[in-house]
Amino acid sequence: MKGPAIERLARKHLLPKLGDDFVARRLIVYRKPVEHLLYALWFDTSSFTSSRIYVETLVQPLFVPVTGPRFTFGFRLGDDFWDVDEDDPDPTFAKIGDAAARDALPFFEQLGSLDWFCELIPKWADRGHKKLTDLDSDDPVVLEALGYAEIVRGRKQAGVELLERALESEREDEKYANEERISNIERVLQAVDDLGLEAGQALLEEWRAQTIKNLRLEA
Repeated sequence: MKGPAIERLARKHLLPKLGDDFVARRLIVYRKPVEHLLYALWFDTSSFTSSRIYVETLVQPLFVPVTGPRFTFGFRLGDDFWDVDEDDPDPTFAKIGDAAARDALPFFEQLGSLDWFCELIPKWADRGHKKLTDLDSDDPVVLEALGYAEIVRGRKQAGVELLERALESEREDEKYANEERISNIERVLQAVDDLGLEAGQALLEEWRAQTIKNLRLEA
């Protein structure tokens, strides 16, 4: 299925069940206003058949600089995929809307603020949240996001400690280390160390604005 068709069907079947603060834009349904965290459903089509789609539920920290959606903090809606009758797609999209209201909305509410994100994600990573099965408390991706979040919240010491742990974790295997992530973390740490907390927050705000632009969101 193409983006315009998905957007039309999402507007018809998902938005009434998600609420007035959600909008549909081609392959994404997301909640406005867009602040530090993106609450969204992302549609993707199968490379094997256009009638099969995947729907990812995600909460994405926008101050982590990326060019597209990231599914670290989220899960796939439904039983992995949805097969759509392209001649009659409404029944399947109605079921997707029901699943979104049942599973995605409570997830968004649990992580409904930056404070709750910082509170719950470490606990879920340690205890194995039933939907976030790939979450790992030692993963540099997780530590980076939490470290930046703490800086945004004004918790300098907590943020620095998490980012230093992220660097250590990322560098453990030099062969597969993500140099871009290392560079980004070092930039934030240097800004905070040389110029103070507000400098780190300003850099993260720049990245947030750019990520919103990259994802073509309306803030």
